[in-house]
Amino acid sequence: MPSEISGLWSKRTSEFWREVRPYAGYALQSFSYAAILIMLAGGYFYTRLLSEAPPDFPFRETAALVLLPFLALSPVRTYIRNADFIYLLPMETKLSGYIHRAVMRSFWMQSFLVLAVWMAVWPMYAMAAGGSLVQFAHVLIMAILAKRALIHGAWLELKLTDRLLIALWSALRWLAAAAAALLLLRLPLWTGTLAVSALLLVYLGVLRLMGGKRILNWLRLAETEQKQRARIFRLLNYFIDVADIPNRPTPIRAPMELLRRLGGFGYDSAHTYRYLFTLVWLRSELGGITMRLTALGFLLLAWTRGDALAVFLFALFAGLTMLQLKELQKAYRHSDWSYIYPLPPELRMRSAAAVRFRIHAACLLLLGVPLLWAMSHPGYAVVTLCAGLALSYGYTRWTMRAKRAAKKK
Repeated sequence: MPSEISGLWSKRTSEFWREVRPYAGYALQSFSYAAILIMLAGGYFYTRLLSEAPPDFPFRETAALVLLPFLALSPVRTYIRNADFIYLLPMETKLSGYIHRAVMRSFWMQSFLVLAVWMAVWPMYAMAAGGSLVQFAHVLIMAILAKRALIHGAWLELKLTDRLLIALWSALRWLAAAAAALLLLRLPLWTGTLAVSALLLVYLGVLRLMGGKRILNWLRLAETEQKQRARIFRLLNYFIDVADIPNRPTPIRAPMELLRRLGGFGYDSAHTYRYLFTLVWLRSELGGITMRLTALGFLLLAWTRGDALAVFLFALFAGLTMLQLKELQKAYRHSDWSYIYPLPPELRMRSAAAVRFRIHAACLLLLGVPLLWAMSHPGYAVVTLCAGLALSYGYTRWTMRAKRAAKKK
């Protein structure tokens, strides 16, 4: 532990980025294709909303709703570790500079995020209120000031110990963020500015009257840092295998007959991995992500009219679900018992590919249902679905051949 507290923040920040950097490059490469597709689809629907929405559409309220979570959510990274209870706790009075840098770094990073979101919702706001560059900058400055007050409240919450009090302070922060976003975007410019300024002063005054602690809650700081760190590495793990990340299975119940049909497993040794991979998919985050993507694709396709757009959305969500299911094959890759029990070495790879294809085929079948009325003729929907299933099967076969060839080398 360095004796200079002033250099501790820079040291821990650089250590964290050195740890993340090897995974970040691969994650960006894997995510780039999906990001481009999402941006294209989002841009199309956004343009369509702006051009086809009825005159009384609540553009201002919608913009405020989009901006709300980016104002209210105010995490603060401190890089506090359990070992700091011994080394840093005795020097708590000298950590004001360290804490200030932690809060301000979080504030500036989240302010850039607020800027990006405001740029995204600006066309909606300008559609309803009319807009100029001065108005854009005015609202942005007020939103960033609101963010500064809210992140101050979030930092004070981290010092609390009572769960009920934490919940009350968190609810107050969300209410203040919702009121600030709505007042700023719904009222006339200067009226909204005065209202938000008064609201923020009242919010800060209430925080002061409620008497936030001056001392640090070291246990909560360490637990919060561990959760934020795990969240980042879990996000990276969607794109590349990250070692030693905490990942608790979720106990989800499902009809066994449905799982058997989905995973294609029976009760014999040849289907051991199929059974395990099916349960891994169901009880891990992969299952929830796959289900949500399929549900979102179903709703968008059900709302869509037009052959080209329907095919594009079908291909988009087929690709996104396959991208998520690709991570399924990493389960049980380093399990010791697979070398103890008499199972063929290639059984894990074949089983993972089979379960992945069956789950993906089920997703495609669900996405194919709204294609029947989204496209101009049901026959086009059947052809699109069959093409998707054929490509999914071909991709599965190709990946298996590639892995066999890599092992032989």
